[in-house]
Parts: sequence; C-alpha cells; structure tokens
Amino acid sequence: MRQLYVNMTLIAVVIFIVPLTLLAEPVNTSWKFSAENLYDTGFIHMLMKNPDGDVQLFDMVLIENDSPGAGNSEKGVWLDSVWGENRARKIFYLDDPRSHKAYLILYNRSQGKYPLSFTVNGHISQFEKWNTPTYYMHYFWVEFPVEWLKKGENVVDLFCPEAKTEEDGWVLYLSRADEFVAGGGDPSDVGKTSFKSTDGGENWKESPFGPLGNDRAEYTIRLSFDRYVKTGWIESPVIDLWKEYPDDFIIRQHTTQKLEVSLFSNVLPGTAVDFYIRGGTNPSPFSDEWNPYKFVGSGSKVSFFADIKFNRRFLQFKAVLVSENPLVSPVVKNALINVELDEPYPIPNHDNINVVELYNPEIKYSSIKWEWEKWERPEFEELKIRENLDDVIFGSRSQFEAQVKLLDYASNRWRWHSPIPEYPEWDALSISKRINKNGGGGMCIQHNNFLGGLCMAYGWQGRLLNVDGHEVCEVWNDEFAKWIYIDASHNHYLVDKARNEPLSFLDIHKKYLDYFFPDKPIDWTNSDGKWFKKRNFEITDGESNIRRGSLVHHSETTLAGFASGSFVRMVPRNNWYEKPYPRPLSHGSSSWPWDGYINWYDEQTPRKKQYSWHTDRPRDMWPDLNTVYIHASSGESNDRLFLEFETYTPNFCHYEVNVNDSGWKRAGAYWTWLLCSGKNTLLVRSVNKFGVGGKPSRAVLNHSNVR
Repeated sequence: MRQLYVNMTLIAVVIFIVPLTLLAEPVNTSWKFSAENLYDTGFIHMLMKNPDGDVQLFDMVLIENDSPGAGNSEKGVWLDSVWGENRARKIFYLDDPRSHKAYLILYNRSQGKYPLSFTVNGHISQFEKWNTPTYYMHYFWVEFPVEWLKKGENVVDLFCPEAKTEEDGWVLYLSRADEFVAGGGDPSDVGKTSFKSTDGGENWKESPFGPLGNDRAEYTIRLSFDRYVKTGWIESPVIDLWKEYPDDFIIRQHTTQKLEVSLFSNVLPGTAVDFYIRGGTNPSPFSDEWNPYKFVGSGSKVSFFADIKFNRRFLQFKAVLVSENPLVSPVVKNALINVELDEPYPIPNHDNINVVELYNPEIKYSSIKWEWEKWERPEFEELKIRENLDDVIFGSRSQFEAQVKLLDYASNRWRWHSPIPEYPEWDALSISKRINKNGGGGMCIQHNNFLGGLCMAYGWQGRLLNVDGHEVCEVWNDEFAKWIYIDASHNHYLVDKARNEPLSFLDIHKKYLDYFFPDKPIDWTNSDGKWFKKRNFEITDGESNIRRGSLVHHSETTLAGFASGSFVRMVPRNNWYEKPYPRPLSHGSSSWPWDGYINWYDEQTPRKKQYSWHTDRPRDMWPDLNTVYIHASSGESNDRLFLEFETYTPNFCHYEVNVNDSGWKRAGAYWTWLLCSGKNTLLVRSVNKFGVGGKPSRAVLNHSNVR
C-alpha cells in the first residue's frame, strides 16, 4: 500500500528519459528506466541498491522492544550494573532465525574493567572493549554465530564475574514502562522479556520484580540481523507521456493511442515482485486527480498494455517486493515504457517560440512522511512578542541575514546548562519559558531547537539534527534554495571558501569524509577515535576548505560542525507545538537509543546496527522546499502557452507570477502565458501562509509574430 504523504504540499517531478525512437507523426516515444534511476528519482520504502546498481530488499533487520522508553529517566532508576553475582537476561522470540550474520547490541553507561561475557542459548562469547572514546560511546555490538539461534524463545544472558565491585562492572541502560507512551510505545508488556539475577544465575526475577524492584522495565539489549526484510516497494516518479525529448520545456498536447509498460526483475524461489500502474491528469503524485493503482501482475517480466481508453497524460508505476525467505531477495532491474501518440489534427511545432533562458530545476522530494508545523499556531506570535524578534531582525537586507541575526540571538539567550531536571519540551516557546528555571534553557539541543523555532515563527522551516555527539540546526533558505547548517551552541555557520556559500550538513559530512576518510569507510568499532572529535579538536579553518561565518569574533578557531561531521540522524518532523510526542527520552543526555530517527548512510558511512530506519538518498533527508516546477504545453495557437505549476511548500498558500518585470501577481496552479512580440520573461514562485515567497523559477522566451 502507498505509504507516502505530504502535508499541504504539491510536488513536482522531473524524470530521466531516454528516447529510443522518435518519428514525425505519429510520435512513438520510449523511456527506459534503470533500477538505479528509479531508486534515485522516485519513491522507496525498505529497499536499497545492490552492488550491480539494481534494487533489492533492505538487508538489515533490528529486533528490539525497548526503544520508546530507553534513556536517561527522571522518574527513577534507568541503569543496572552487571558485575560479580549480578547478571542480566533478555529473551527474544523469533519466528524465523535464518540470517547471514547475527549481532548482539547493548547500550551501556560505561564499559567495564573486564570483557562482558554473554551466552546465546547456552553458547558463550563476550564483548571486548571498543577502542573508541568514552565521551559519549554507549552502544556496542558483537557478532555471534547464527547457528546459536532457534525458532521461538532465545535466551541471552550477560555476566562479568571478574568484576568484584560495581565500579568495575558494565552499567546497562534500562527502558522504563512509565516512559513508553511519550516515546510512542505501548507499556502493556514491558518487563516480560527482561530478568535479573543477584546470585550468579541460580534464580531469576522478571520485571516488575527484577531490575527496578516494583517498576517495570526492559534492558536495552537488541539483536541485529544481516538478512532481508519481508517486503518493500519502489514507485516511479511521475511520467509525462506527452514529452517527446528529455530536455523539452514546451510540450505539445497529445493523445495517447497505445501504451506499453514493462517491468523486468529477477524473481527467485520464495520471492515475488508485484507490479501496479495508475494514470492521472495532474502532475502531482499527491493530487486527487489520479486513478487508484491497478494490479498488473507478478513475475520476472510483467507488461501492461493500454489503448486510447487509458486517456491520461501522466503515469506512475509501482513494484512491491516480497520474500518469504530472509536469505534471498527479488531484484528490480529496469523498466521500459513505449507510447504511441497520434491525433487526426496534431498540434504543430511552433518554431516561432524559442527558449532563451530557463531556470526550472527538478524538485527533490522525500519518501519520508515529513511533518511540518502548521502556520496558524498562536505560539509563533507569542514567541515573537516575548523575545522581541521583530527588532532582532529589523533592517535585514536578505532572508539569510535575518536568519543569521536569529542565530546570534539564540546563541546569546543563555549560557550552556544541563536540561535536567525538568527536561524541557522541544518547542521554542517552552524552552524560552524554561530559562528562568535552574539558570538556563539547556544545552546544545535546546539552543538549536530554540533557534529552529525562531526561524519557524517567520515562515522559514527549521529543524534539529543529531550529529556526532552534538545537536545542531538546519534552516531552509529560499535565496540559496538549500538547507543551511547553523549552530546556536557555537554561534556560527560554515561556508565553502571557494564560493562563500553556506553549507548544509550533508555538504559538511562530505567534506569531513574527504578530509578524514578519503580512501576507506569509517569503522565505528575501532578507528582510534579518529571519527569522533570533541568540539575543541585541533583543526582550524586555515587547514580546511571551509570557514566559519558569524556576527561575532570567536576566540576559538575550531570548526564545531565539521568536528561532528561523521554521522547525522533526524527526527523527521518539527511540529512540536501540534504534536509534542512521540519523541526520544531526554534526548542528548544518553546515547540516542530511540529508534524513530531516520539515519544517513553512504559508502564511507556504514549503517549503525542499533537502528532500523536508514536512507542513502539525499532527497529523503534534504528535500527541496518552496520551489516551483513549471510544466508548459502548447496548443493550436502559436502565441500562448498553457502552464501548470507544482511545488513542495509546507503551509502552501498560492502561486505568484511576474511577467516582463511588471510585478508579482497572484496566480492559480493553472495559468495561460500570453506571449508578446519579442522577449518574454516569466518568474514563478510559491508563497506560504506566512507570506514568504520561495526562490522563483524563470523562463525567458523569444516570440515572433507568424500567421
């Protein structure tokens, strides 16, 4: 089933087209999509590319029942020590134990003086101490033989009898039942799979009578498998069947006479690929003007045939991959579309219209259900008045200058302070009100959630990123049409020296990899601490190709964002007023054990095994906002074009056009461009409910009067 949703937005799609055959009349056009191209430009869920560039099921599975309540709790005990006679037990129930590899994962507050031993169904192994910094490293994993597992109940015991004191033991995370609801979980069965022994394993007590006395909890112990998930899907971008050439801006109106869509896959025993098709009259995949998906068939080659009754300009197809065997996956290889366009009175090619200049970029949108705060929240105005923000940004000559002024303001609003006790809500107004408690608003997460909220009060989307041992902010900037890293903890942003353009965190991450790991991937288990550098580590902007931007002079010369550039994860929403929960428990005060993050990976940044949700598609985590894609079609007349506008704009209000520098005027999603003699210039932008206009798309045409 379709699992994509975008709140109050329209989305434009530009596809990669390979025209194989083009004739005069009728027009026969073909598109060939490689699986890699479909993956990069369409929509995906629980899939990945394989080394050949084809698409298969995601090959890592996490088994856990602790994440909603895991972490630093203010409600009571959230740690338990394994040492001497004190042992921990976790039970995992598996429907199918088959896997290529298996790993045991645990979160702990500190490594012990001695290795931590464990058994899986009586087979013994151990956790060696990782050669990594102890500043925040509180997760560990170790591989063990898959043959130790079985269908049904699997018992994992942890013990360290060599540790004679609690200080020498391993301190494990606990996940309290009374924290589960806030983390998005059901507390009903919490504690039923975790046990504690205080007599060397002779007797075991189940929670609620185990680790926390009368409280119920689970140990934060997990299993990770190198095996395929059961199902996932890939969906094509929207395909404009009228398009004859890949770079065409002006598209002739056509009638689809014949259509053939074929999907080619490698389907192994125990697997399946199901193929679906739908047609629509609107280029947005989220429009109501689409037919429901129609099942076409299953198999290694599946084809859909249609005639003029298809009667739709736009097409999408979808493949659902299924495997009953976790050791094998079906593979999508490519897709082919053939279309015949013909009509009794074809639209002529109007050679009196020439495209002189065009800025009409592809809008990159996400497969993830991003949730953006709604514009009408009264907290925005209250925050602006409370913090006198209009005066803060007064006189700003650009959107970015105003955002930098808010960065400077947020950085100086309070000094670093622990957010515990009374860990604050994630919205900016709650953080502002907290400043009078305990002497401060909080630490890096509060500084940057506050900064993101200040930006959102003016209609600029801000969001929190969890990077390597740090929390930072990104704000969407319409002038640069990109996400920009800003850090209120250090009152700076980072720019590329060559262009002086502000960097997104993805830009920073790539530069980090080029600097530290130019020829190999990161090894999370043992890199001599190279991949983790504290915020004062010894590299300056003089030694790299980036520099700091700030309204203040910094006595320090280090690059905090660059220092944290090895990894990034996000909670894919910023609607903390509308929906304060679910969210991670005391985020940043323990080592991020929540499993609701979307986590980045690439060839040099391996997936972290304690999480289940990953992507290597930049558009999933860094979607474009507030830009417009112009669809232009021509009819019988040679002096006008018929335009359709698409946008991915949170809190979208309307479109505006500016024709020949005559000023901005409101327009609908459909608009006719009446061409004058000579040069014709059109700017189109989206405007959100705050009145903020996005970066305009631009088309310049030359038109001559030919009758």
